[in-house]
Amino acid sequence: MKRAAMRRRGGFSLLEVVVAMAIMAMSLGAIYRAGGGALRGVLEAEARTRATALALALLDGQWSVPPEGLRSSGSAGGMNWQLAAAPFQPRREKGWALHRVEASVSWDNGRRGLKLTSLLPERRSPLDSARQTE
Repeated sequence: MKRAAMRRRGGFSLLEVVVAMAIMAMSLGAIYRAGGGALRGVLEAEARTRATALALALLDGQWSVPPEGLRSSGSAGGMNWQLAAAPFQPRREKGWALHRVEASVSWDNGRRGLKLTSLLPERRSPLDSARQTE
């Protein structure tokens, strides 16, 4: 009887230690995956926010579009951007001709990107303005 009591007081068996270590390893793995996924999500949201701000700044910088259209591109802060404009509808006799302006921003070596689109009037020459007032 004394031997059985001494064995129980002696500590954990090898099997109990192995099971506890396996449970701990699975728990740490799940915590690591959850933390890594959350970090990736935060980084993706931050990149998307920067890209949206860049696209909005590109569109805000344009008040009108030249009659021949618009094409420009560049890079800023690790993001590549393109700004393109094309006529939106056939030119009318009266009123403003509109152009569809698209700002495209890509990042992560082109694997991710977004596009924002707006309509802007065609830039008129001073002669066009004088003709309309006559």
